[in-house]
Amino acid sequence: MTTSRKAAATVLALGSATAALTGSAPAATTIPNCTPATNVEAIIDDSGSMSSTDPNKLRSSGLDLFISSSANAKKTLGAVEFGSPPSDTVFAPALIGPNVQPMIAALDTKINADNGGTDYDSGFQHARDDNPGAKARIFLTDGANNGDFTNSHLPGPKTYVVGLGIGPASPSDPDATRLQKIATDTGGRYFPSVDSTKLQPTFNQITSAVSCLRSPRAFNSRLFTKRGQSSSATAGLGSKTKKVELVVNWAQPNNKFSVSSVLALGRKNKVLASLSGKGKPKKLSVKKSSGATFRSLSVTKPKGTRKLRFKVKASQVSLPERTISQLTQRSRRGGRGCAAPP
Repeated sequence: MTTSRKAAATVLALGSATAALTGSAPAATTIPNCTPATNVEAIIDDSGSMSSTDPNKLRSSGLDLFISSSANAKKTLGAVEFGSPPSDTVFAPALIGPNVQPMIAALDTKINADNGGTDYDSGFQHARDDNPGAKARIFLTDGANNGDFTNSHLPGPKTYVVGLGIGPASPSDPDATRLQKIATDTGGRYFPSVDSTKLQPTFNQITSAVSCLRSPRAFNSRLFTKRGQSSSATAGLGSKTKKVELVVNWAQPNNKFSVSSVLALGRKNKVLASLSGKGKPKKLSVKKSSGATFRSLSVTKPKGTRKLRFKVKASQVSLPERTISQLTQRSRRGGRGCAAPP
């Protein structure tokens, strides 16, 4: 995610300044009767109305996070933008891993709320032409289709609908109800009212869903009010877990947080390995990525590890807020993942 992109400034709700959150998790499991989608197509509303409903280009920021996640490196992703016909290809379907930066650059260049009106059919039809083999779709819009919609999402793969500036389905809101129907018809999910505080957790859930994982386990931090404060959490790991994906999210782009400590704990909380590798415990094998408002770590689980304890530290706090840490466990079977239920 590019550091230049600004998210809306939002002060999160005040609450108890608890210094640490701890918990344990039962054995992790994948979603039954679910086939992971290795080919995904993004359909992005870039009509003029998005300049007011999504002025901070959250639709691009969310896809940046999806692209940057190590869990998606071996997936194929394509993207189209739509407004008034004709729609346009943002980037052709390609393997994410070697194309992270070109994909993010294409989103930055092409997503500008400059495509006139809103025609869902144009977007879905273009997506089908560009990527007929897609097994999942991510549909991002503010919800207001112009004219009749011919249900061009059918037949189609599971569609994860992200509502920007639009709430949940209701009898009084036919636009939101249409978005819910698109998700329901395809076996996907509708995420309403997505703003800067919900963006990254939403896309972490989409990443888990397309990989047939349970939703990531979430940990809310203490309320950070000044530099140097920290908040810890502990999660139990399943016996078949091979890797742990940890993503720390926050909303304020002027705040900065880091994962200052990660400990792999065995029986009786014995430290088996650490992020720093200082002292007797060995160093954890970790791959890192980051953006303006997230830190992501992919941690290889050492043999005998029963729990993972991590600490989030504030290096800069311009406005008080809490971070949300989401943890997903990945199993040994063919790289398929698992996540501990909350």
